[in-house]
Amino acid sequence: MTNADHKPMPNMPAGAISDVKPGPVRRFLASLTGRLLVSAFIWSSAALAIGGVVLSFAFRSYVLTDVDKRLELLLDTLVGISEVSPTGEFQFNQSLADQRFMTPYSGWYWQVSEENMQPLRSRSLWDFALDANHEQRSFALRYVVMAGPDGQTLRVAEHDIILPEADRVFHYQIATDMAEVQTAIDRFNWLLFSALAVILLAVTLSLVVQVSYGLGPLRRIRRDLADVRAGRSAKLGTADEGKMPEDLKPLVDEINGLIDQNDKLLQRARTHVGNLAHALKTPLSVIQNAVDDKGDENARMIARQAKDIRVHVDHHLKRARIAGGGSGPGLRVAERISKLVKAVTVIAGDKDIDTDIVCAPELMFDGEKEDFDELLGNVIDNAAKWATSKVNVSVVRHGEGLRRPMLEITVEDDGPGVPEEKRSELFKRGNRLDEQVPGTGLGLAIVRDIADMYGGNAELASARLGGLSVRILLPAK
Repeated sequence: MTNADHKPMPNMPAGAISDVKPGPVRRFLASLTGRLLVSAFIWSSAALAIGGVVLSFAFRSYVLTDVDKRLELLLDTLVGISEVSPTGEFQFNQSLADQRFMTPYSGWYWQVSEENMQPLRSRSLWDFALDANHEQRSFALRYVVMAGPDGQTLRVAEHDIILPEADRVFHYQIATDMAEVQTAIDRFNWLLFSALAVILLAVTLSLVVQVSYGLGPLRRIRRDLADVRAGRSAKLGTADEGKMPEDLKPLVDEINGLIDQNDKLLQRARTHVGNLAHALKTPLSVIQNAVDDKGDENARMIARQAKDIRVHVDHHLKRARIAGGGSGPGLRVAERISKLVKAVTVIAGDKDIDTDIVCAPELMFDGEKEDFDELLGNVIDNAAKWATSKVNVSVVRHGEGLRRPMLEITVEDDGPGVPEEKRSELFKRGNRLDEQVPGTGLGLAIVRDIADMYGGNAELASARLGGLSVRILLPAK
């Protein structure tokens, strides 16, 4: 058996397995870095998009205004060279010197028309006539869009004019194809939004650098907290003295103060519990000795109550010695199990117990040595007491689907075992199913307490050897 990831044991502790493991995207969006980057990216994108739309609209307005001014200038020129002869015939007193009006479908056109008369057209219109719409007179300059020859879309400047030489209304029209204008607008938009995309990319990269640099001190605080939790450091900022930003120094000082206060409170609580437990032991021993020789019912009742009090005192005294579920520098499991087995073998004396240990040498327990020895020492000692001749100890590592890697430690014996309906009683303080075997009945209760403090679990089952199997879940390094 190796330390490869195995399927988790059936009764994992609450919170050991994530019901729905969030994906990398959700984890990123839930992080402070993700929130800063996403919000900044959204606002930057919105600002650049609005700016792009405004610039595109401004450029389009500028281009159309320029086109309209040229159309208006040509229209004024066309009106200026127009006249009506003495015979009433419309004519030009000079030619409109622009080659674009001579080339068929060139994109530049003019037309002069009056109601119920054949219009005069530029040669560029060839056989196509612009829509004059004589029913709606307009003596003010106006611009319209209409269909032109060869599938063109024209922007037309038109004006109704009454020439001085006649009282007839002439409808003047100057038109240009919008294809070139639209091409210029499209090219500008492409260049504009390409440039904005590059700017957005540059802004995003700068935001990544800025957020990464700005949150660097917080990452250092997180690493320092991990070092404190693992026992590698006593306080925050010991490795980064003088490098912490001024606005984060009060936070670091407060956390260090909290660490100091918790250490003092913990030591004080352990001292008080230990003092109280030791202070109670002497009076209990006196009471126990005083009633041992008495044979009446009251004496036996006092003896039982004194024994229960001693069990509770021993239990809480042991709990006070537990380090408390915090992460430690790490402990090589195989090495500690071998030492515990040797110690238990010595205690067993003449009882010949064959112990088989299956544990990869690189497996590490993420906790304190005293807690591990207290926990597994009780379990192995209990197995050796009840075993006929065989005890198996196996350790596997679970990682898949867990918030943190865990060690599953299984201790089995070939003893008489425990009926399923009575197994839960073994975890109660002072409960023993057989008074003939020495002990206080605190072992498995302490085992479960230590496992719970480390976020693990302990459970009993039938062993493959025929006896009892104790399976323990503890955090792995």
